[in-house]
Parts: sequence; structure tokens; C-alpha cells
Amino acid sequence: MPNSWLHLDANQDTHALDHTLTSSDPFAARDRGWVEQMRPFVRELSQPGDRVLDPFAGFASTLVAACQEGRQGVGIEIEAGRLHTARQRLNDLGLEHATLIHGDCETALANMEPVDLVLTSLPYFGCGMESAHPGQLYGAGSYAHYLQKVRGILKALKPIIKPGGYIVVGAENLQLDGLWVPQAWDVARLLAERFRFIEERVIVYDRPHTDSTSPHSNRAHEYMLVAQNSARVCDRDAAMSLLKLLQADFPQAMVIGSFARWLKGEAVTPSDVDLLLPNDSHILQPLTQWLESRGFQLTRWGAPLQATMTTQAMAGANYLRAERLAATGSTLTLDLAFHADPQVYPQLAGKAETRQGIICISEPADLG
Repeated sequence: MPNSWLHLDANQDTHALDHTLTSSDPFAARDRGWVEQMRPFVRELSQPGDRVLDPFAGFASTLVAACQEGRQGVGIEIEAGRLHTARQRLNDLGLEHATLIHGDCETALANMEPVDLVLTSLPYFGCGMESAHPGQLYGAGSYAHYLQKVRGILKALKPIIKPGGYIVVGAENLQLDGLWVPQAWDVARLLAERFRFIEERVIVYDRPHTDSTSPHSNRAHEYMLVAQNSARVCDRDAAMSLLKLLQADFPQAMVIGSFARWLKGEAVTPSDVDLLLPNDSHILQPLTQWLESRGFQLTRWGAPLQATMTTQAMAGANYLRAERLAATGSTLTLDLAFHADPQVYPQLAGKAETRQGIICISEPADLG
């Protein structure tokens, strides 16, 4: 699939969802996916025999695509009725060997064997399926709750995708009662928190524009968001320069984690810099302002944060994140770690040493 777009103009009858199965769904299977939409991603991002997972299996279109391309299809579906329909569809197509799991995907993922590719279309927010299962994304009553659930699902997916494996998520920006909702772009941001975001592909459908007087388009496209489960590489030269400046102004900040072990000479490739700090707003507040003035963006559990809110953000958290994207494309991420117990910092600080001019603790630091 070398293009950044895919035009879908027909759903092949040989593997389309049978009309008798469509009619059995309370919502007439209006949100069923196309097998033709999934097959190019299966071919490009996995190998024959690989395991392809759809955590929102729905009517099993992804599993059909995976099996047709010689992969092992695995799906999770929370709605019992749709699970039954999906199994019937697979049986009718002679694909009984595909695996379907009934249950909430976060729970099911906890015991999942590793997979090579995750390929799915997200249940959309505000789609009007009021009778959806309470645990279903369709049932989220607010957009904040919806994004919180998406973040939890991506967190659960991270450890089961093999290193170097891919995750592709279909999402669309929405129009809800005249309000534009950037669902696809918000999901892309959440993906980038845990995976190396690669690009978006555009799926284009044939859909006529029925109202020539409307300023809106026919909304005949959606995005397939492509990311890889690979570690980001820290710009170590930039990190060293920054740390020397930072520790000159904030000597309480000590480097821990993989960057500290790299300073010690261990064969590790740090993806970010972890800093241990005392749980003291009189230090963290000016430090976050110092970082902000140098082009860093602050977040708390993925949510944007301003330095002026540091004191409030510290409540109930044990770290804040600071990220800087340079115009060259290089990135630098700092995790500011602290502990609620005031005794932890001085205990760990007693193990500090200076390596290459940087104060660090190369031994494991348990911050709970």
C-alpha cells in the first residue's frame, strides 16, 4: 500500500456480511468495517503466520482479512450479540480457526499472547447507540470519559505488541449536533504517547453529497493511524547539555533510570531522561517554569499542563512529563519523578554520584 490514501468503491460479495446477519443486529450493522479496508494493512505490516489482533472485533472484518492473507486472526468483542454474528460469519466463510474472545478488551488483554499487528477501527464517540454495553466505548457519556478509556486500552495493548510490531487504528473526526470533534487527531495524540507514530492514511469512500445547499462536505473519508511499538531514541547530546544547565540551577535534580545507567557505561539505549526530585512545590514550580521557558511542553498523565499549575498537578501523582520537539525533528523527554513519602528522596540521594559532570543514581530507584 504505497499510497497515503485508499479509495474503496465496492464491498466484495464473496466476503461481505450476509444480509441475514446484518438484519439480526439491532443497529443493522451500520458500523461494520470493510474487509477491503483491512487487507492492505495486513499485507504491508505483517508476515504470513503472524498474529493479527482486533480488540474491537465487531463483525470480524479484520479477522476475515487476516485469514485471507494467511495470518492468524484474533478478536475481542464485548457485545454478545455481535460476537455470535461474527462467529456465524467466520463459520459461513470456512474460517473457524480464527479466535474470538468475549469480554472487555482491557481485561482480556491482560492474559493475551503477544501479537504482531493490532488492526482495528475504534467505536466512535456519540454515535447514538444508547443501548450499548456499559463497558463499550459506544456507551461513554462524555468525550473526556471516552478519551480516558481509549488511553487505558492503548496502555493495555502496549505490552502485548511484539517489539517492532505495528498498531493501526481507524478513526474519524466527527460532527455532533453541529459541533466539530477532532476525534481522529486526539486518538493520534494518545497513540503517540506510547508508540512511535508513523503517519496517517486516508480511506476514501464513494458517498454522494445529497444537500447542495449545505456548507458541509459528504464526509466520505476516515483516517487509519499507523504507529510502531519501538522505543524512541533520546538525543543524548542535547540531554547532556540541558542537564548541565538544569543541575547548575537545580542541584536537587538527579538523573535516574536508563540514562543514569548509560552514564555509568552500561549498554543501554535511553529513550528519555528520568529525574528524581524532592516532593517540594518550591522546587518543582520554578523548575517546570524553567523548562517551559526553554520550549518544553508539560503533561500530567498525558493531559496538557501549565507550569503555573504544578502544585495542583502534584496531588495524586508521582511524576510530570516535559517534552520538547526541536525544529530539526529531534525530541527530548524528561520525566520529573517524586515520591509522596518525604523520606524517600534523601534515602535515594545518599546513593548519588557524579558521572560525566552529571549528578545521577545508577542503582534502581523504586518510586512506587
